[in-house]
Amino acid sequence: MSQEALPVFFLGVTGYIGESILGRLVKLLPNAHITALIRSESVIPAFKAAGVHEVIHGTHKDLEIITAASRSAELVINTADADDFDLTAAVLAGLKERYQETGRRPVLIHTSGTGILADSAGGVLDPAVAAAPYDDTDEERIMNIPPTAIHRAVDNQIFEADAAGIIDGWIICPPMIFGPSSGPLPRESVLVPHIVKLAMHLKGLFRLGDGTSTWDRAHIQDVLDLYELFISKALNAESRATRSSPYSKFILVSSGKYTHGELMEIIAGVLHKMGTIPSADLKQVTVEEGAAIHPLVPYLGTNSFAVPTKARELGWTPKHLNWRADLEADVERIVQSLSA
Repeated sequence: MSQEALPVFFLGVTGYIGESILGRLVKLLPNAHITALIRSESVIPAFKAAGVHEVIHGTHKDLEIITAASRSAELVINTADADDFDLTAAVLAGLKERYQETGRRPVLIHTSGTGILADSAGGVLDPAVAAAPYDDTDEERIMNIPPTAIHRAVDNQIFEADAAGIIDGWIICPPMIFGPSSGPLPRESVLVPHIVKLAMHLKGLFRLGDGTSTWDRAHIQDVLDLYELFISKALNAESRATRSSPYSKFILVSSGKYTHGELMEIIAGVLHKMGTIPSADLKQVTVEEGAAIHPLVPYLGTNSFAVPTKARELGWTPKHLNWRADLEADVERIVQSLSA
């Protein structure tokens, strides 16, 4: 089947990453038939205007519907939920039926995240982690990521289906993403809005430990460039004709690093400048104190080091490298939207 005639099923199309990919996908596969699962009836016209041809009105709990839609697709894109085991099982069940009917391995592009690499350092840089970052060409190490890691249970479902020859399963792992979405509805990233809202509630910000824990980052437009490259690679004739290791299709994303303290300092500085909080000073807190502020706060102080060798080998070159300026613009925009 040619790419131009490709039936596509899209999960998560209304989200931050999903709606941004949609515009790229329409240009990349101009004659593809895109079916999307959308929960909110009110946004359906906007997404049809943006390139969705067929809408299934439902939720991620409509597992039989999701299985049926997956069975009808040669390409499934999931940017919806990296940890929904039942959702992924429903997708894989449909793709297995597709394979049994056609004899072709359908393609799944699944969004996971570099959180799968995170430790529990509590705001402090772990030199051992920094000295041994995960390179996505090291399949042995990727294979041995602990089963208890966040996102891992779902990723393992995909690895197993790929190893069984049922699908070509590509897993893309974005890091902390910044920048505005480029879809039909204004969307923001996940992490920064949460921190802004927390700062507004607390009337200030904090840092865990000494703030040296380090993560990877990437601008949304650079992430979209990478999705385009790997969707094209997943669909090309050579990839479709070749059985490769499931772990060879596990893709890490990073255009640079940032420290936890740096992130909080930038956000606090913008909020103070805007008069949203009384001081830009950061209060140092322990992991236990952070958990008392919000259960997810300790996660802010983890370390996650990724090396995106596969993306680089495919020609991926991030263009949005002035991350401080982009982050400051994000914070300003988020505050303005919350105040509207």
